[in-house]
Amino acid sequence: MALHPRKLLPLLRSRLSKWPVVVLTGARQSGKTTLVRDLLPARGEPSPAYFSLDDPDERLRLSADPVRRLDHGTRLVILDEVQKQPGLMDSVKLLADRRKGHRFLLLGSSQILLLRQVRETLAGRATLLDLWPLAMVEMCEGEAAPESGLDRIWEEGESALLQMAAEPPEAEVARRWRNTADYALEWGGYPALEGFSVEDRQVWLRDFRRTYLERDLSDLGQVADLDQFALSQNLVASRTAGILSYSELSRELGVAVNTMKRYLRFLEISYQIFLLRPLLPTSSARLVKSPKVYWTDPGPARQLSGRIGVEDGHLFETFILDELLRWLSWQTDPPQIHFYRTHAGREVDFVLQSSRRLLAIEAKATRNVNRLDARPLQELLESARIPGVSEDARRLGLVVGRGREVEKLAPHVWAVPDWRLFSPARS
Repeated sequence: MALHPRKLLPLLRSRLSKWPVVVLTGARQSGKTTLVRDLLPARGEPSPAYFSLDDPDERLRLSADPVRRLDHGTRLVILDEVQKQPGLMDSVKLLADRRKGHRFLLLGSSQILLLRQVRETLAGRATLLDLWPLAMVEMCEGEAAPESGLDRIWEEGESALLQMAAEPPEAEVARRWRNTADYALEWGGYPALEGFSVEDRQVWLRDFRRTYLERDLSDLGQVADLDQFALSQNLVASRTAGILSYSELSRELGVAVNTMKRYLRFLEISYQIFLLRPLLPTSSARLVKSPKVYWTDPGPARQLSGRIGVEDGHLFETFILDELLRWLSWQTDPPQIHFYRTHAGREVDFVLQSSRRLLAIEAKATRNVNRLDARPLQELLESARIPGVSEDARRLGLVVGRGREVEKLAPHVWAVPDWRLFSPARS
């Protein structure tokens, strides 16, 4: 399996140079161990001291004398799956407080246990990062992942789109990245799937689910009925990109609402699902206030839901959200992300906002985007007053489809193919 550059790497190195403790969490098999063991070490630096707490023997050795075994001076110490031995946090805190250059990188596949220990023991000493499965722009080889189309659009605005429209990539480059987009939409970004046959990918996804049920859930809490929890995964995956209704899910599963909330909380803190909150601008419009639920990778979402075909609108919207989550994870100052929907039916799938920028995105699983698709974006850009966004902020809308051309649809609204948005900005 080829090593892929990870866009998070520069930010990870920056944080390690400034903080005594860095916490890196993400779903199992997203590439955390490969990142820190194969990509992180710089030439001329000593290799990190690595401890895998998945190994029960390693846990026993560390528990016998944790301070001495974790004291490697200024050499980076990596603790993988650290939530399996939370008692080590006291030793990490003790060594970090000595201010003698000790550095620790803590890895975990589940969020809540690890982050609780950070809050209670390492407050003020640790910084947090998320690693998702591969983004499209990372599905290449080389030492550094290139700048993506979205990177350029966020930084440069409409001038980047004008240049992208005027300078399309060569035919062979375009074909390669369209194929990459098809692969990412169908199979997602888990690195282990690359090089497998279709049958082996399906087997891997089934095994991934079984491993999650048998191993990761034990880190999160007690689930009395694993079959019932597994069915809840199918139900949620079948509703990806939809408004979340706990009562509807609980009725269909035949459990109490609080049980359903607990199941979804487990899925959320283990990076299986993401709850996208609504944008609540200061207006009199009656807005939908429930979150939308998304599976965090198209491959498992497709396998669990039984949906087929790359033209499925809900899966395409899920794919776009997943790419946006990956992009947000490597930003030094990430914008907020929301969706916008009123009870009257006006809707925009994604809104990225900072004080000086507003980027609204509509996902359309079609190869033929038209001007009618731009109307919800126009209305939001022209009329919505959003807290935290200045009146003179740069406002831009994108209709992201499956076509081939970057073209202007309306003032400040453009059609951009998915493969152009998430592939390298310059071929």
